[in-house]
Amino acid sequence: MSDSEYVILQGIPTPQVYHDLRKLVGMTPPPMEAVPKALANSFVCFLVYERRHMTDNTTPGLEQTAVGMGRLLGDGSLFLMLCDVAVHPDHQRRGLGKRIMQSLTDYVDEHAPDAYVSLVAEKAAQKLYPQFGFKDVQPSVGMFRMIRGLRVQDEAAQEDVGRA
Repeated sequence: MSDSEYVILQGIPTPQVYHDLRKLVGMTPPPMEAVPKALANSFVCFLVYERRHMTDNTTPGLEQTAVGMGRLLGDGSLFLMLCDVAVHPDHQRRGLGKRIMQSLTDYVDEHAPDAYVSLVAEKAAQKLYPQFGFKDVQPSVGMFRMIRGLRVQDEAAQEDVGRA
């Protein structure tokens, strides 16, 4: 399929679609109970749909699922974080990641032109982001903290001990 066979629309995925897309592309699937609040607090989100299943140019079909997404969160003015850029594996290598990024950066340029937009790049996408003006933060160092991640690691370690 060419990129003209896809439509990118502003909107929020269902919690299940969000969870499933993250999981399919190898991102950590979030706890489902936290997803609705997270999505509701998005600054903006864009979804990719196959044009052939659309009822018109702006309405996905009733049973249609997004095949890609990208999201920004933050204060809407000075600080934003780009996250959740994901394209279903069956639809990768068609320029959809670039189209999502273009939609997100165009939105920021129009609605929050003074924003500092940050991201954490997965290894597979590290060549994508510089095409949209993102630069390495060196000499700064990126860091993160995630209690949920520590709990997951602890649970896995306990399972390994139980098997020994």
